[in-house]
Formats: sequence, C-alpha cells, structure tokens
Amino acid sequence: MITKQLVEQIEGEASVYFDIKNEKVDFATVTFPHFRGMESILETKPALDALVITPRVCGICGHAHLMATVRALEDAYKNSGYEVQLTQKAKLIREFTLVMEMIQNHLKWLYLVIIPELNKLLHYDGQKSTLKGAYGASLASKAIALFGGQWPHSSYMIPGGITSDPTHIEVMQAHHHLQELKSFFEKESLGTTLETFLSFESCKDFHALDSDIATLEKHLIEADMHQKGFAHDRFLILGEHTFSERTKLKHTRSFGVDIKFVTTKPSFSPYEKSFAYNALYKNDYYETGPLARMMSSGLPIIKNMHRRFKDSAYSRVLARVFELSFMLQHATKLLDKIDVAEDSVVSLVDIKKVWATGIGVVEAPRGPLIHKVTIEDGIIKNYTIITPTQFNIGSDTKEKPTSVQHAMQRLTKEDALFVFRTFDVCSVCTTH
Repeated sequence: MITKQLVEQIEGEASVYFDIKNEKVDFATVTFPHFRGMESILETKPALDALVITPRVCGICGHAHLMATVRALEDAYKNSGYEVQLTQKAKLIREFTLVMEMIQNHLKWLYLVIIPELNKLLHYDGQKSTLKGAYGASLASKAIALFGGQWPHSSYMIPGGITSDPTHIEVMQAHHHLQELKSFFEKESLGTTLETFLSFESCKDFHALDSDIATLEKHLIEADMHQKGFAHDRFLILGEHTFSERTKLKHTRSFGVDIKFVTTKPSFSPYEKSFAYNALYKNDYYETGPLARMMSSGLPIIKNMHRRFKDSAYSRVLARVFELSFMLQHATKLLDKIDVAEDSVVSLVDIKKVWATGIGVVEAPRGPLIHKVTIEDGIIKNYTIITPTQFNIGSDTKEKPTSVQHAMQRLTKEDALFVFRTFDVCSVCTTH
C-alpha cells in the first residue's frame, strides 16, 4: 500500500511516499515539488549580484549561502591569476557570523521541531518550549547583525573581505549577546555548564541532569530511537573552517576527500514530479551535518554514543545538541581574536577582468554547501548550487537507498516521519 505524507514545519515542504507492508515501511521515496529557479535567476547577472541573490535561497542559512558565494568568487579570482589575501579580522568575523547562524538553526530545530515532534510521537502534551528556541535564536541573530548589518539575507561579505568595520563597543556587544545566550542555554537547556556537558564521556551522564536535554534524551530512549533510524554509517565533511576539516568517515575510519568526486543525479520520484537532485561522493551516499562533524571531533561522548548506538536517530539528535554546545564555546574564542584595528577588506581588480570558474564550499548547519560559478567579463554564465539536503535526503531506488531512505526502512510510518525530521530537512535550499 502506497501512502503519501506531506511534511511541513520545515524550510518549505516535502512529500514522502511510503510503501507499507505488514504495517512497516518497506520503502519510501521523497519528493520536493516546488521549483524556485535560483540558478536560472543568477545566469546573465553581473557576478557581484550573486552576493544579494544567493542569501535569499534560504531564510535559515543565508549567511552560509553568502559565504559559499564569496568563496566561489574569490576562487574565480585566483583561477584568473589574481591573488586574494584576506585579513585575519575578515576571516574571523565571517566565521563568527556563520557559527552564530548554525547556533540559531540548531536551537530552532531543537525546540520548534524535534522536541514537539517527539512529544507527539509519545503522545505527551509536553512542555511548551517553542519560545525558548525563538528567544535563543534571537540572541544569536542580534550578534550576527552587529557585523552583518541584518539577519537574514545579509550581503556584508564581499570578495576581499567584509563591508563592516566594527568598533570595540560592537565587539563587546557581541560578547554580551553571546554570554546571555550561553547562560540561557546552560540554565534552560542543559542544566549544567557547557564545560561540564562537553566533558561527558558516557550517555549515562545525562541521568544526573534535570533539564530539557535530559528529558529529550530520556524520551529518545523511550521511543527506542537508539535502535532506529540507522543510515549507512558513512559521513562526509567538505567545508574547511576553524571548526572542521575535509574528511570522510566510514564507521570511525577517516579518509581524505576531494571536491571533484561530488556528483549529482536526478532524484527518483515515481509518483510526483520532483525538482530535487541527489548528491553523491564517489557514487555513494553519505550523511552530512552535525553528526558527521561531531564524529570527526574526537569528543569522548560522541565516541561512546557511536559505539553503543551507531548512527541511530538518537545519535543524530544528540550530536546536534553537542555541536550547539561546542559552537557556543567556539564563538567566544573567535570574538576574542578579533583585532578591530586591522583592515576589513583588501581591494581587488575589477571583476570584469575575471574569466574563470570558481568553487566555494562551506559547512552549513545541515552539512556541505557547494556553489560553483563561471564568470566571463564579469557576467555569470553558469551557477550551480549543491546543498546538504541533497546529500542527506535524496531519493533513489530501493537497490541504492539514500541516507534518509535507509534510515526510514522497517519502521512504522510514525517513527519514520520522526526519523525523517532528525536530518533537518530544507526544501527551499534543495529546489533551487
């Protein structure tokens, strides 16, 4: 029996078609039915227009798209023979705003999606916690706006640096917003300090807490999510940052990667037209995002979690909580290193002199985001975007299931839908 489920409360919406046998999911296909056409819009536009257009691909990760764009443009400069040297100040501020965007995304996903959906799955009324996510995310957005001018849809990153020139006061204000967010998260979410939480070595350490996260962990076990939602146990990180390095992992073994091995193919959608493409690495499907990045982090708790529960839905959810905690610590270190006396931007030659292709890769909240641009005489001839959802939530045949398809197999429809959400779906990024 084939049943269709429209999944909302994500960025956009998706259709999941379940083939149900003996009350379990035998196979599922995923359709993204809404076309947005961002790549087509970009063609024939002046190259710098991309700095304004691509942040509007998504209302959650606009900074990630902006950074991927500016990295692609800078790569095109280099491939045309022009040197691009960023100041440390520009690098740090770009990185800080990206990290804060990841934090606000994780908070919204945790409190506006995962906790309510898990309560629904277990038939609990649950704590009305959505305002916590909104409040925490607002503090992160205030810190971003001090450097980016606004959030979402900022265009403050440009080839050669950034347009903002913050003062000591604005850096202090960012510290204030970050400290307020850390205190709020420790009190309302963790029930302990960031340092203590990140020092956990066993999943049993959750039992001593009295907090939202402790309740979440308890409910994940109650729903058997430590025994459900397994993908391929393969992970991919492609963006190079102060918090990540390019690598792929098969189980716990790490290997080198090269962006040239990323390919795409049309998604398999037999029941409805889909505008999404699947993204693969060396013709295999890999999971990307927080679980992948945390698997490469070396945190003892993540090692313990994977040893006990592999790449289950439990591990996927809690890895994002640990990444949120890690990013809050990391953001403070980035702020501490900013020297406001440095230049914000280094002048480059007119982009009309650039005749080349450039690739920009960024770790967005959900995983690798890839922008590829071809420029001739300052005009965009071709623009390609590959998003994290294309890696995680592709749709292929039963013989070659993607990460999310594999994770939903042999579950009840209700469990499968929750597992689907653990990958943090984004439709608008995918159907560009």
